[in-house]
Amino acid sequence: MSEKRVRLRISMLGPFSVADAAGTDVTPKGAKNQALMALLALSPGMTRPRRWIEDKLWSTFGAEQASANLRQALSKLRGGLGAAADLLQADRSTITLGPEGIWVDLLDGEVPMDPRTELLQGMDIRDPEFEDWLRIERQELQSRIARATPQQAKGVLIHCRSFAEAPGRGRMVGEVLANQIGEGIAEQVRAWRQSTDSTDPAASLPDSDIQIDCQLVRETDGHSVYIKSVHKPSARILYSKLHHLNRLEDVLESEEATAKTIFEATDQIIGKLPQALDTTRPEARATALSRLGMYRMFSFERDGLREAYGLMKQAHDRDENGIYLAWSSLVRMIQLTEMAEREREALRAEAEELHFKAIELSNDNPLVHAILSRVRGIVMKDPEGCYQMAKTAVEANPASAYAWVSMAEALMMAGRPQEALALSARARNIARTSPFKHWWDTGHCVIAIACNRPQDAIEAGEAAARAAPLSRPAHRHLLALYALEGQLDKARAIATKLGKIEPGFSLDRLVNDETYPVRTLRKKGLLEPIRALL
Repeated sequence: MSEKRVRLRISMLGPFSVADAAGTDVTPKGAKNQALMALLALSPGMTRPRRWIEDKLWSTFGAEQASANLRQALSKLRGGLGAAADLLQADRSTITLGPEGIWVDLLDGEVPMDPRTELLQGMDIRDPEFEDWLRIERQELQSRIARATPQQAKGVLIHCRSFAEAPGRGRMVGEVLANQIGEGIAEQVRAWRQSTDSTDPAASLPDSDIQIDCQLVRETDGHSVYIKSVHKPSARILYSKLHHLNRLEDVLESEEATAKTIFEATDQIIGKLPQALDTTRPEARATALSRLGMYRMFSFERDGLREAYGLMKQAHDRDENGIYLAWSSLVRMIQLTEMAEREREALRAEAEELHFKAIELSNDNPLVHAILSRVRGIVMKDPEGCYQMAKTAVEANPASAYAWVSMAEALMMAGRPQEALALSARARNIARTSPFKHWWDTGHCVIAIACNRPQDAIEAGEAAARAAPLSRPAHRHLLALYALEGQLDKARAIATKLGKIEPGFSLDRLVNDETYPVRTLRKKGLLEPIRALL
């Protein structure tokens, strides 16, 4: 747009502001009035139906009150725009902001390079519909910034080393252990493992980002192995632990305690990578975004799931790694099963599409197979495909709690609950130190219910509720279990809590709504005791 035609300049990047052709500040007073201009400025053709605007700014009001509020806001806007008031046009059905005389920094200016740039900084409308719209627009801004700053994700370079008192089997086992941790990292982050040239140990190697050392010492009752991971450029220790091996075969056979240490080391290193690596690197930013997305996803909340999907999309925009598409597919599956959105068929179709794209990009990634195994079974109704993907994940990485829980769920679909319970317990133990351990606890609770083990189910459900106090699935199952055991006071307390953390929850819906996500409880007839609370 030429400078001569600009009559209003609207700034969206940072705090909202409006200036007229002379540069005079004509920013509207009041957050709702500012939000109204922002909604119009970022709409296609800068025009929207009245009802759409009312739904975004006054969604909790009745139709008549919302309409009156909109009329009042339009009047105040025109009064504040002075000579440019004619740019704001409204009729009985539509409101338009004249695009031919308006310059918007987000649309007409250069894309900012700083990922910390925030759209409509500080704007607080306290309307859920507006907040949803703003969240999506902010995610789109981050995607634009990512696309405007193209960098090739070269991957994190990991140097795995082993030390033992004498060359031989101990040193080989230490190298296997170090590489298993490196492989676990490479499942979630674009990474390469670096190997020392055995023919020339003194040969120079490219500088690595992460170094993983395993030092073995023989003891009277086995071996002690000291595991340490260091960020090489800063020498910061990312993880360290002394682990006892009863037998060297514990590593080769992925014995449970050893698998737990491998999974723990992998998870803690990944959690610290975004703070250790240069934040301008695509893989560093993608790791940070996906990690935050996992926290949001495992909240199971509607807004958290929406944010998780946006974060995974941003991660994939930064680094086209199939793992982020796999997580996105899982988010869509959870939204489907949790009835978090209305467009169920659209969610189902997108979950399937993301499933195939993730496999196409990262078919050699065991974690991708573990994640998509559940999507394959629940969304695509393919229990055999679910089992085969879980089997691939377990065989490729038997130290992965994600792999074992995918196999447990596959066995449940195959009608083998007792086997599923044993593998779920293994997965749960391996994931004991994970910040997302309530995911495994909740799954174990459901499988224990299917196996007619109410006490085991209560123990797992209570563990999940302690780790994630806002987790809806854990509390739903605990409510039924407490009612089954005659602990009606506890059941009532859980019902009260669910009423606070789950919009629209009611005992009647839990018991009588066939679509409510408690399929195992309904199948086992465990919803009937809840009727005593109605």
